[in-house]
Amino acid sequence: MGLFYALTAKDFLESRNEIFIKNGIPALMKHGFEKSPYKGMRWGKLDAGTYVYDLCRLSSSSQLETITTYISKGDSWIKIYLNVFELKKKLNSLDQLTNLEGVQFLLPPNSATRMRLRSDDFEGMPLFNFVKHKVKSFYTKHGFSKRVEELGELISRDMNNIDFFVKRWKELHTPLVTDWEGNNFKKNINIFRILI
Repeated sequence: MGLFYALTAKDFLESRNEIFIKNGIPALMKHGFEKSPYKGMRWGKLDAGTYVYDLCRLSSSSQLETITTYISKGDSWIKIYLNVFELKKKLNSLDQLTNLEGVQFLLPPNSATRMRLRSDDFEGMPLFNFVKHKVKSFYTKHGFSKRVEELGELISRDMNNIDFFVKRWKELHTPLVTDWEGNNFKKNINIFRILI
């Protein structure tokens, strides 16, 4: 018998996925996010070691706000990324995006403006960033349960406060102008040149 509580990689993955399903998705949906209507977007298990959830909402100013969450085997994180786009042709409803291709929103140059919550938006030295979407160290079964509860509460609090993170994103970035399928307009070519 080992000295410390041992958890299989699969169980650790499933526990983090359950946290996001229970605490993250309902909170985001309460604030207007929904499963992305784009063709090929991810919702759930991709393979034996990864869960991905693509959500989006239309802001009051007709901007497309996207959230992509990755939960992977082999680490302790729930990685949540936010990005915002200015759609050139006004969108009245997310239903208008049904069955359109949306993969361009996930690729450069569009991905260059995505912000990882509780990481990319942190001000100061990363060494002092103590609040993270991560299961902290644990040594007992009770300790693990406590860490899961703490992360669940943080995910719930942050997803219920998603407008704070959208505001922070806008302090750091300017929305790229795209069509409904994420293809950039010419005014963004200079941004792409800077990145390469």
